[in-house]
Amino acid sequence: MEECDRQIRDVFVSFFSKCDPQVIETLYKNYGPYNPKTSVACCYMKCIISLSCWNEQSIKEAYDYVKETHNMLLKMQLEHQLFGTPVEKLTLKVLTAETLLLIALMKIAIKRCLKHYFKAGVNLRKSWKLLSGTQISIVQLCEKAGISSTKLDEMIVEDSEIVPPQDASSELQQNSEPNISDIDTNFLNTFDLVEDCQSFFQSIGSNCPENVSCLTTVQHLKKLKIISLFGYGLFQLILSLVPPSLLRVVNLFGFCGNRYLGLSSLKTVCNCSPNFRSILASITLLWYNLSLRPTFISNPQLLAAGINRGKKILDHGLGPELQDTWIALYFTGTITKLQGDFQVALGQFQAASVKAAHLRECKLIAYYDIGWCQLITWNWEQASEIFLDLMAEARWSKGFYGYLAAISMGASGGSIASCRAILSELPARIKRTVNIELETFCFRKSKHLASCSNLEYECWLATLEMLYVWRSLSLTESQAYQIINAIESRPTDLSTSSIAMSVLLGGVAYKSLNKLPRAELYLKISQTIDQPDSRDNYIVVCALSELSEIYHLMEEKEKSVEFATRAQTTYKGYHFENRLYNRIHNLDISPKSGVS
Repeated sequence: MEECDRQIRDVFVSFFSKCDPQVIETLYKNYGPYNPKTSVACCYMKCIISLSCWNEQSIKEAYDYVKETHNMLLKMQLEHQLFGTPVEKLTLKVLTAETLLLIALMKIAIKRCLKHYFKAGVNLRKSWKLLSGTQISIVQLCEKAGISSTKLDEMIVEDSEIVPPQDASSELQQNSEPNISDIDTNFLNTFDLVEDCQSFFQSIGSNCPENVSCLTTVQHLKKLKIISLFGYGLFQLILSLVPPSLLRVVNLFGFCGNRYLGLSSLKTVCNCSPNFRSILASITLLWYNLSLRPTFISNPQLLAAGINRGKKILDHGLGPELQDTWIALYFTGTITKLQGDFQVALGQFQAASVKAAHLRECKLIAYYDIGWCQLITWNWEQASEIFLDLMAEARWSKGFYGYLAAISMGASGGSIASCRAILSELPARIKRTVNIELETFCFRKSKHLASCSNLEYECWLATLEMLYVWRSLSLTESQAYQIINAIESRPTDLSTSSIAMSVLLGGVAYKSLNKLPRAELYLKISQTIDQPDSRDNYIVVCALSELSEIYHLMEEKEKSVEFATRAQTTYKGYHFENRLYNRIHNLDISPKSGVS
């Protein structure tokens, strides 16, 4: 391993161990202006920090940081055009592609508008051209070095200790529509690079380049290919997660993401890359398996597969030097939370927040999960205290934290006057610039709740609603009956949306008790209640998707498909549309996946 790669990896380990952002500034100041690898590594760390805190100023600073590095790489490409070796030239191309990918990501993070989406698409297209061109050149260099591309892939897989499964499908879905429902059980159990990525690399042609240096060794080619795999994998994964409202914009640029290949590439980098990219690949896979997928997938087998994969990455992917860091403790707590042991998870998140004391954004992320564990276990008062602290300390989404603090305070039956005061102040706190959909929801709901006469009941209902929409409503038998009793004796002066939500939650409670006919009755009533505001149609969509699941359990498969189709196609412009769209796509009986 090159000394430069070792130093950068050591700085990454130090950053995640100490959670000290100053190490980034020191690294960039000492090496960044002269070393492209160091500059790109600093860009990744800057983007991680800015996106974790989601502060507008921090995001803009990270964007400027990446833009400066990109311009430096373009100048270095011109300097190496005449005198650089092929490996040096291709390395600069891959690094440039990575900066273009980060520029696109940060551009969208700065402001969600058509102009920024278009500029991000242009940068994604440039990044794709560089990455695909690099793969062509790697194949050509392999031939000049006397080694086939197939052999190089096999050597990389041997290094990563991946055993290709015998039943892995060789059919690529290059043009598959990017939805989380594209993932099936075989994919979750296999990350075979040889059969998938090799086909892609070999299909892109082989005309030998000029001036191939005799210094191009197999080791250089392996390192170069692994570097390019990270950029390629990140590109495919990010693009495959584009929300449905943006798919048309993406398709205008002539490509769509393939999550299968993206995750396969990142898995390979995680296992065999000796540099900082293995840490980044590990964190990306942990985030995907433990944070993103549980939000959308309800199939217990798929969830268990994602948890097991997360455990393997924590045990082997991060490396021994990161086992006692904030990042390891945080994702260990996430696994424990997904497995339903919330008290143990609380301790692990608290340990993570202590480890992240010097980087307040990371500390607040752990603190946020502590609040959610308290919500899930119905400890409303403790949850309210945590979200009040987050509202005071966090730089982003103060409105969301304030809303969670207010409704959990009201649900606890504590100070109703304080709860009403927070709700009344929230509209002034909400800045609808980022997280527009969520903050619009909090803006509307806080204004409604502040004027309610039955505030304690409405806050209790709103708290359960947030748990349900976030797929965190894990009910015990006593909690399910508590919901049913409270709904059957609900106040008579509730709003239309509150009545519909209360009936929906009653159906969910009966479903958790496996009383499916009763659940079906409640959900049918909920989905027939007309909402005066179309943004409240998320309640109807949730009821339709729940009915679809119930009919699947009752083996009435035609009805399952019918209700899933209605949920997916009938309503537009409602709150949480992207979140619910992906959830519907991941129903086992979704019309896209077919009747199972």
